[in-house]
Amino acid sequence: MSLRRKMEDGIERDIRDHIEIETEENIDRGMSPADARGAALRKFGNAALAAEDTRAVWRWMWLDRLAQDARYALRGLRRNPLFAAVAILTLALGIGLNTAVFSVVSAVLIKPLSYPGPNRIVWLANLNRRFHFEASSGPDFADWRDQATSFEAMAGYGTVDGTVEDGDQSAKHSFVFITPEFWRISGAHAALGRLFTGSDRNVVVLTWRMFQQRFGGDRRALGRVVLVDGRPTTIIGVLPDGFRFFPPTPMAGGMSGEAEAFTPNIITTALRTRGPAVMVMFVVAKLKPGVTIEQARAELQTIQSRIARANPQGFYRGLALRVMPLQERLVGESRRALLIMLAAVAFVLLIACANLGSLLLARATARRREIAIRAAIGAGRNRLLRQFLVEGLTLSLLGGALGVGLARAADGLLIRLSPASVPRLGEIAIDWRVLLFTLGISSLAGLAFGLAPVLSVSAGTLHSVLKEGGRGSSGSAAGLAFRRILVAAELAMALVLLAGAGLMVKSFARMYAHPAWFQPEKIGLLKVFLAGPAYRDAQNGATDAYAQRALAAAGRVPGVEAAALTQAAATGVVEFEGTPRFPPGQAPQVIFRAASAAYPQVIGLPLLKGRWTTDDEPAPAIMVNETFARLAFGRDNPLGQRVSYFNRPAATIVGVVGDLKTSRLDADPAPEFLVPYKELAHRRIDILFKTAGDVRAILPEVRRAIQHIDPSQPPYGVTTMEDALAESIAPRRFNLLLLGTFAAAAVLLALIGLYGVMAYAVEQRTHEIGVRMALGARRMEVVRMVMRQGMTVALAGIVAGAAAALGLTRLISTLLFDVQPDDPWVFTAVAAILLATALAASGLPALQAARVDPLAALRYE
Repeated sequence: MSLRRKMEDGIERDIRDHIEIETEENIDRGMSPADARGAALRKFGNAALAAEDTRAVWRWMWLDRLAQDARYALRGLRRNPLFAAVAILTLALGIGLNTAVFSVVSAVLIKPLSYPGPNRIVWLANLNRRFHFEASSGPDFADWRDQATSFEAMAGYGTVDGTVEDGDQSAKHSFVFITPEFWRISGAHAALGRLFTGSDRNVVVLTWRMFQQRFGGDRRALGRVVLVDGRPTTIIGVLPDGFRFFPPTPMAGGMSGEAEAFTPNIITTALRTRGPAVMVMFVVAKLKPGVTIEQARAELQTIQSRIARANPQGFYRGLALRVMPLQERLVGESRRALLIMLAAVAFVLLIACANLGSLLLARATARRREIAIRAAIGAGRNRLLRQFLVEGLTLSLLGGALGVGLARAADGLLIRLSPASVPRLGEIAIDWRVLLFTLGISSLAGLAFGLAPVLSVSAGTLHSVLKEGGRGSSGSAAGLAFRRILVAAELAMALVLLAGAGLMVKSFARMYAHPAWFQPEKIGLLKVFLAGPAYRDAQNGATDAYAQRALAAAGRVPGVEAAALTQAAATGVVEFEGTPRFPPGQAPQVIFRAASAAYPQVIGLPLLKGRWTTDDEPAPAIMVNETFARLAFGRDNPLGQRVSYFNRPAATIVGVVGDLKTSRLDADPAPEFLVPYKELAHRRIDILFKTAGDVRAILPEVRRAIQHIDPSQPPYGVTTMEDALAESIAPRRFNLLLLGTFAAAAVLLALIGLYGVMAYAVEQRTHEIGVRMALGARRMEVVRMVMRQGMTVALAGIVAGAAAALGLTRLISTLLFDVQPDDPWVFTAVAAILLATALAASGLPALQAARVDPLAALRYE
């Protein structure tokens, strides 16, 4: 026999012996045996409660009781499968969404970079305040590296899309050219071969992904010589699977995807020379142990001040030194958006908890006789409280387990839909941090809604239940009122989320709005970067010859109406002949877009003033957009004005064209120059073409036609203008996807809660409704009565939600575009949507009430 069984038998024996001794003493006093035993039992009190109090002093007893309560809770769920399914699915939705969002927050904001000593890795740059651009020059990097003592290692890098030729195969790949110190910073090692050093030239190290996809994982690729942009390059190593290049690549015109290969960036004497053609690069460094960022910043500031004094040409006047943790620089603006999403999804969990609390209140009402009997035989209020909490925790943990599965599926969906929308999104995983978070919110949720049924338990109500005998109980008005308050709160929180999603939807409508003459869905786009010895010399005509052949090849493809060439847009400032148009140092940054004569036809660009430029202008001529004309000339006529740029001879403004967003949808049109294609000769070419039919069906044909011109120069970035513009707002689309999902889930849960409360209220008032109808009340009057009650709850929630949303939506103002956070049209629309759906949720119970049979209702109790 076990020790516990012996102790249990001992309790029972002691209680029995105590009662028998008292009974014998009563008999000795002259009582009858029956009266003597009754008096002994009354004197002893509640035997079950005494046994319970005795067990309470056993150390392991709380574990046993916990297991007992959990088994009881599971049996209760098995007896009510419909309730269990609804409760667990509701919780799984709320907890699963929270887990999915937290997994993103954990990967992006909490999880350290997978480099050794991640807290010591910093980003170094000079910030140009005027143009909001941060980078470093090759000479500055060399001076920092040579003179600073605060750093263990410092690496300078740049990025580019390079062409790799291996036999008859050629393809574009994303390259990072970086100084060898990066290997010390990142702690990288070679899975195969070796990493390059400062003495290596014309070598490349591949990522594991490129090694597998391009070379099939063939180890014989090591030592192979391939052509990288026409230069013989030896493959010397392969990085391990899972290695990632974290430093950001903020410069336009760099690599178009994740890093696939690394080549050495050697800072030669020529690259140390400061001048107009100075090399631009990015810099990461690793602090020495014990050195703070403030100390490193102070040292670099001293070095930078010496550089500025030695180079008084004015270049360093508008620069500010940036020294910050690499992870902080990498996260950027995503931090605020993700924290807002985490707060928003918490509303969904609160709504789910309110729903569960309402369900458990109704269930507690149905179980009042069971609870009263348990209390009568000795279960104290604390015992009942523990039982309710264990039931709540059991439900929440089951919902949390299912929620983890939903979160895993949601994470996979997010990665597939928006892989580049958030930095480090590919690292999201259900790891120990996420599981600990899920366990925490599941436990808190279980405690929150597990307490709700306790509110319906009091000595008075339990005593009245026992007196009712076998008759049904309709529950308390206070319990129903509390459930209505919960539903009103659910609707209020749902409206807050719905208002936020509505504001984002309107922002997207504003971003995607474009003039009728611009049809991005009918425009195809391909990119070519002319690499190799044949195209390095811009003066030999090879680049221009390729461009003309590509233009002709694209134009010959059946279905193409027009084709045009553009070049990677450059930015700079202009100088005006005659009267200065801006105060010194305040001229706006201008986008210079070189394009062939057919570009306006392909894009659909309208001419507002003047004339179009041609491919062969006799004198320098340009066109400007409406924004530049307004900023620079106001009401004056810009035609005939002369400006210069990039140290070129002054050009005459011959035309003004309409504004158009062709790079970023979430930015107002910038001042722009449209110059003849040959004016800004560049090896990076964009080929645009317009079709009347489905542009995606023609894209492969155009790609093949262009690649046929020179197989060593494969087109890349093959897409439609519509998709390219959509990709420019990928982070905003990610935020809308999340907030829209939260809003939909919140509205669904709130309406289920409203329906549940009204259906329960109808069931409670069945007898009353029967009496009313027996006395002559018409069915429509009953419908109106029930609807009025439901809509009163809904209106209270909507009013409270609107007031809360007016304050809370200001937090997402940075996520909006051209929309105010208190937009009245959005608030009116979401309130109307929620009101209409609440009307439907109240209507079903109202119709159910109208179908009550008066005779059956009168027999209800």
